[in-house]
Amino acid sequence: AHEIQTMTVKGVSKDVEDGERLGLVPRDLGACEVYPQNLQHNCNGQFVCICGDGEYIIYTAQALRNKAFGSALDFVWSSYGTGDFAIRESITRIRTFKNFKDHKQVVLPIASAEGIFGGACLGVKGADCVVFYDWEEGEFIRKIDVVPVALYWSESGESVVIASSDTYYVLQFNKDIVSTALASGKSFPDGIEGSFELESTINDSVRTGQWIGDCFLYTNGDGKLNYIVGGEVMTLSHLDHRMYLLGFVPKEDRVYLIDKAYNVSSHKLLLSVLNYQTAVVRKDFNVANALLPTIPKTEYAAVAKFLESQGFKEEALAVTTDNEHRFELAIDLKHIDIALSILLEDDIVNEVDSESNTLVVDDSTDVQSKWRRLGDLALGVGDIDTAQRCILRSGDMSGLMLLYSATGNKSGMKDLAKQARDVGRSNVAFVASRGSFHG
Repeated sequence: AHEIQTMTVKGVSKDVEDGERLGLVPRDLGACEVYPQNLQHNCNGQFVCICGDGEYIIYTAQALRNKAFGSALDFVWSSYGTGDFAIRESITRIRTFKNFKDHKQVVLPIASAEGIFGGACLGVKGADCVVFYDWEEGEFIRKIDVVPVALYWSESGESVVIASSDTYYVLQFNKDIVSTALASGKSFPDGIEGSFELESTINDSVRTGQWIGDCFLYTNGDGKLNYIVGGEVMTLSHLDHRMYLLGFVPKEDRVYLIDKAYNVSSHKLLLSVLNYQTAVVRKDFNVANALLPTIPKTEYAAVAKFLESQGFKEEALAVTTDNEHRFELAIDLKHIDIALSILLEDDIVNEVDSESNTLVVDDSTDVQSKWRRLGDLALGVGDIDTAQRCILRSGDMSGLMLLYSATGNKSGMKDLAKQARDVGRSNVAFVASRGSFHG
């Protein structure tokens, strides 16, 4: 029960389906001296802390050589310094360590410390809040009135997710503001103004999560593997049972997950897509356009939908490979020529009747509706030729009659009257006949 094992996922996801169980071979590292209830690697992965039975033991990660130990209710690593960590000794005593040596006792502005969180700042969970401290001197930075289940810091230390039971908050951490304030030597009993800024509030639960650059990847309570970038939540996969995020391997473009039975599976997640989306969120289209060729064409439709969600419809129109999406974007952007070419292209790709050697066009309600919408748009901007072409193709005789009447088209009215009689539209035939006579 005290055994520690390691498994490598390098190279095992080649030619496997998303969600397929991976055949991993465990390797024994050795036994630890406490029952392992929690295992945490430090910022560079050289050391690992194993917690259990109110004790913590720090080992070297590769060979399980003992480095440090002690008693604690909770243990967390700092994002900075290979041997910087904090422990919660009791509900009123929290201590920080620097390079494995006792450093500071944190002065608490709350009555009870219910837990601690590591990362770019030391977080202390209160009964109704979370309080953040500077690692170097244990200085108070900010109190936020959210009760977190977990905190997830980005690798840069500039973003943090505060996950509560049913909601999570994405905040920006302004390191420069905090550093300047702390360097001034002043005390900040009410916290450092501007240290944290709220970017997004998402009504979703986070079970396990990890930052990949400026994207936050997580599993939620509904069995989905999601990620959020620029306030937009994207679903990567629907999981068939509860899974826990192990991490993302950039070189393989794969996300790895594990379940309670230690079955490991993976899902494809293209780093090129994440980097592109991040550049778009930052409105850096020079970088985004340079990254686009690195993305497989099969992903362009999804990329275009993301562009549209961010308000970049022109860019989405230039990227998408899906004609349905292209048409909707062209209509929204009033690009009549593009919308017309899409509808004509769809007509051309329809089958030719082998007996009559005539084109069998699609006259479904959806297609007719598209021609009618384009006709209305063309009419609205005064493009009479295109409007007439679309109304003819859509079979909208009432619309055609109004168009001929408004433009004084006598011959068109005469042709329409005949067509209407042929298909039994006597009301249209009657009005069109009178229009052609009086015209």
